[in-house]
Amino acid sequence: MSLNYQAIGHRIMVIRKRNRISQLDFSELIDKSPTYVSYIENGKKRMSLETFVQIANALDIPADILLAEQLTGSVMAASQEVTMLLADCSGYERMVITDTVKAIKASLRDRKSALSHTNR
Repeated sequence: MSLNYQAIGHRIMVIRKRNRISQLDFSELIDKSPTYVSYIENGKKRMSLETFVQIANALDIPADILLAEQLTGSVMAASQEVTMLLADCSGYERMVITDTVKAIKASLRDRKSALSHTNR
């Protein structure tokens, strides 16, 4: 299995921006150059494990959040990511998002069930 460094870098960038941290400030937090941070975020450079841990710590997130697309069965990472996404939502926004997710889940399961019945 090969890691998708572009996906990891993109996730780092999204979370950094969500936390309203500039690339310059972030580079200082992890003691790397802004150019190096840009390379990581664009998947052009591979980071060391030490840098990966520094990034997770600087973003104040568990490392598995950054690896979510790479891990199979990572329910915990998905749950933590949803929690982070909902953290700055109003009560109304959380309710609408929750209702939407429930509807999507029901639709996916209904369609999957219908497909399995037609393929028999």
